[in-house]
Amino acid sequence: MRDYANLSKYLEEIDRTVYTEPKFDYHEALTDSAMLQFFNGKEFKDVLDVGFGTGYALNKFKELGMNVTGISLDDSEVQEMNFIGHNVKKMDMAFLDFPDSSFDLVWCRHTLEHSVMPFIALLEFKRVLRKCGYLYVELPADSGVHIYNMNHYSLLSDQMWQSLFKKARLTMIFRGQFTIHCADFDDIYWSYWIKNEA
Repeated sequence: MRDYANLSKYLEEIDRTVYTEPKFDYHEALTDSAMLQFFNGKEFKDVLDVGFGTGYALNKFKELGMNVTGISLDDSEVQEMNFIGHNVKKMDMAFLDFPDSSFDLVWCRHTLEHSVMPFIALLEFKRVLRKCGYLYVELPADSGVHIYNMNHYSLLSDQMWQSLFKKARLTMIFRGQFTIHCADFDDIYWSYWIKNEA
């Protein structure tokens, strides 16, 4: 028998530390680039935007005629996006309240590193993806300023992320690395396109 009372308490404690990330223009450019690179020739009807932040990707998906749902743990983000007409919910990525096979695409930019249970989150992404659906994951490398972010719990190496995708029975079809040159440091990120083939 498992008692989840303590887990619930810990998650509530983490929930109280959630804050809204500031808007960075380069994030919008990277979103545009990822969509341009991979959307060509693919049809996504139902999309889940995990950790939608400022709502930039929500707007892009809507403009492209996709049925998009967003989730966040930030109350103010949820209220703001609901107010302007987006379908968004307050929800933990490791405990998705959606039926199996609900989405063609799970979009997870700069979000998975915020999970205390990234492997469980990946299993949930797989569960809600339709067969042959896609998962996009983009996250910071396991070094630099991101280590000091109070809500970064899972800064893993590239090899470890690849291992978790494989353990979750998700097939990586593209892996990329890019660097944002800042005044005092280089900010390194990983991006992965993953397919739910099993």
